[in-house]
Amino acid sequence: MTRRRIALIIDDEPDITTYFGTILSDNDWDVRTANSAEDGLVLAREEAPNVVLLDVLMPGRGGLSTLIALRKDPSLAEVPVILVTGIQDSLTSDFGAFLDRFKHYHPDAYLEKPVTPEQLMSVVNEVAQPSPAP
Repeated sequence: MTRRRIALIIDDEPDITTYFGTILSDNDWDVRTANSAEDGLVLAREEAPNVVLLDVLMPGRGGLSTLIALRKDPSLAEVPVILVTGIQDSLTSDFGAFLDRFKHYHPDAYLEKPVTPEQLMSVVNEVAQPSPAP
């Protein structure tokens, strides 16, 4: 029996969730999507994903705050998180400063948009946790 692999995509842009979801589905992942951080946190708790793809810039609660919430939740703290963003180079130093300040909340990987299917699958396969045996 094939083990179930669940990817949770949290991004406020439906085009991005559809794009990433299609790539992951085509590579035998069960995909869940949320278009807000709040909905994503609820889904993460319900679904116990093997990996979370998380947009940095979203209205309301942003991706960095969501990353901290995931890391502080004992049931989700070990779930690999890939931050995905379109942040321009001028903002990268601020992002780096955040990561340096909050070392124990680091993401497991980081991708800059646009993301190719090959890039996405390479990073997902590198960091994703295997599903527990049935």
